[in-house]
Amino acid sequence: MDAATRQTAQTIIDFYAGFAATDDEAEQRAAFAASMAALNQGDALIATMDADGELTLDFTRLLLATGVALQWLMERLQSATGESSEALTFELRTFIDGLADD
Repeated sequence: MDAATRQTAQTIIDFYAGFAATDDEAEQRAAFAASMAALNQGDALIATMDADGELTLDFTRLLLATGVALQWLMERLQSATGESSEALTFELRTFIDGLADD
């Protein structure tokens, strides 16, 4: 994993730590803003435009950083609970679906 991807992963962890550390919405927004700024500065997402003006977005660093962090957490959760990765993935998907705005 290259340095920029590791920094992206650290920024995602910093976002979680800053957001989870408080229930104050202003502090949570500040943690979000600081993380967004760090992701922008760290090239977590790379945008390029070709000669025809077509924009291409490369999310590789962001996906790798998120994937590695999620894999690490899921392995520890699986070890701690004895649940299968499939069951934990299903529970996570159910939780995410429960966050719907409707």
